[in-house]
Amino acid sequence: MAEVNFQPRGDIKVIMGSGAKALGTAHAADDTWNALQVVDFNIEHASAPIDVAPSRSGVYAQMEKQGHHRPDTQIYEVTLTMRGTPTSVLKSCLSLFSEGSSAAALTGASNTGAMKDAVSNADQVTLLFENAGSDASNVDVVMAGCMATQMVLREDVGTNGGELVVETTFISAYQPVETALTPSSTPTLDEAAPKNIFDLATSTLDGEALVLNNFEITIARPLARVHHQGSGAAYKPFGYVQTGPYEVTGSLTAKRDDSIHDLIAHIKGDSAGIALSLAESSGFTISCPDVMIDNSKPEVSDFLLQTIPFRAFAANEAGSVISITIS
Repeated sequence: MAEVNFQPRGDIKVIMGSGAKALGTAHAADDTWNALQVVDFNIEHASAPIDVAPSRSGVYAQMEKQGHHRPDTQIYEVTLTMRGTPTSVLKSCLSLFSEGSSAAALTGASNTGAMKDAVSNADQVTLLFENAGSDASNVDVVMAGCMATQMVLREDVGTNGGELVVETTFISAYQPVETALTPSSTPTLDEAAPKNIFDLATSTLDGEALVLNNFEITIARPLARVHHQGSGAAYKPFGYVQTGPYEVTGSLTAKRDDSIHDLIAHIKGDSAGIALSLAESSGFTISCPDVMIDNSKPEVSDFLLQTIPFRAFAANEAGSVISITIS
């Protein structure tokens, strides 16, 4: 007889555990938990890819003994799409570049510190997917040791009523666990109103006022797992390493007018950094002091727009690449 239990998508709640914890150890029921305004997500399951050894000459089928599962190389990845509240932004910033309070600034000196298994780390988070377990008793999916590798901030006058959307990607090299984990205290509900493009009071590039249709900013970094500790340790990693610098890129789409003409030298390409400032009247400011325009083009709509891709830099190692003030 077929099993009768199933998991309705609408019953699944995504809750984030945070606070200093030994890397790879799930936050406990009495730790800090936040119920975020998640609108879309994916879920991982403990699994392993297969490596296949070469076939012997003259044999035209693959033998079972050639197949080898490789849980030692596995990295699990989850992307949460959230309404853009201060909690969703700052929790993402904390896990991505160690800045969990406003103003969260990424600089050339930003460092998340040691990411070693079983060593206390304040940036890792635990993702709890309540009611997502496949077993009737082990009703939750818990992912420990999650570190953010990318955050995307976007606002658009034609989407979601102009609300800020936060899309954050987390990775973990620790196997997801199906269990029953109910925080002992009620998780803090994120009930704040999302920021909104219609509240923009300032949107300037090199001091030129832009009338924005939308913007998107991505902060990303590469992480890799460090080897494995064997089958008895469920192939846990020794930790993570960051294999390259943070990259901050984005795009603005603005009404094509005199301000675009006044940016012509930078659009043509003068290799000079200019300041980008986006500030709402409701406690939300994004500042990139040193951006370069990256191949800007007109866009034909009902009226002409200009798409302005950009890359953000720091003026020096102590300088800010991006600063996010949100309350």
